[in-house]
Amino acid sequence: MGTKKLLGIGIILILLLGITGCGNLSRQNNSKVQAGSGPDQSSTERQGGAASSSGDMAGGDSSAVSRESESPSLAADLAPKTQQEALAQIRSALSTKVPLMLPANIPVEKGRYLASTTSSQATKYKVNFYEVDQPARLNSKAASKGVLIATVEGTAYKNAAGAKENISGYEQADTSNYGELLDLGHQIKAVEDAGAGHQFLTWNEGRWCIRVDSPNDPAYQNKEYPERTQLSKNVVAYLEDHMLPVPQKIGVVSINIWNRNDGTTVVWQDSQTVYQVSSGDPMTALKVAAAMKSK
Repeated sequence: MGTKKLLGIGIILILLLGITGCGNLSRQNNSKVQAGSGPDQSSTERQGGAASSSGDMAGGDSSAVSRESESPSLAADLAPKTQQEALAQIRSALSTKVPLMLPANIPVEKGRYLASTTSSQATKYKVNFYEVDQPARLNSKAASKGVLIATVEGTAYKNAAGAKENISGYEQADTSNYGELLDLGHQIKAVEDAGAGHQFLTWNEGRWCIRVDSPNDPAYQNKEYPERTQLSKNVVAYLEDHMLPVPQKIGVVSINIWNRNDGTTVVWQDSQTVYQVSSGDPMTALKVAAAMKSK
């Protein structure tokens, strides 16, 4: 009986040792597997972090692209779609001590838009008005690429005398020395004069002196206005119904209808300030000048 008990105990011990060994082996294998998977997992986590970082960068790029893509829309939002919006932006943009005068409206073809560029300093400001196909932001390249309609300027001098001295071309047409005058209608008569290839028609309306300069040779005549007399009559008829600004002392309308040097300027004095409207088209210059209003 003693021997059998000893054998039984021995068998039990052997079995227990075997089970313990299997457990240790299993734990070692598991430890190896975990140790082996650690770097892979760490690598995966790093890759995941890099992917996340790349995602942030892409997000940044996306934001940049988004901002760029929004720029045209933003530009369109800031581009004035009405003349009132355009003129309001111009007034806000001009930084000057000169009392502002700007036209209340500008002649623009139907379906097109008004755009402008500005410059200003303490004693002077200048605004170029353009006609464009699509709304364009103030002072943009798109604006300056439009068709120039007219230019408005204001310049301040030290005193009224200095302002008056900077207006050239004024004269009081002396109709008493001419036997025959050109009747322009509305009781307006013009003095005709010529010299050095030029023909002049000059007349006065209130404090304004108006002069039309045309070539003797028709080859140099502006094709849009080939007949100076008819143009002069059109000017008189327009001014019969539309009033130019009232100069403090003098104002001059100079209409040049030469084909290589055409253009019209309307210049007048208001105290110590000289205002000027210029355009390649005589009637456009008059329309803009007649629409000029103080701020």
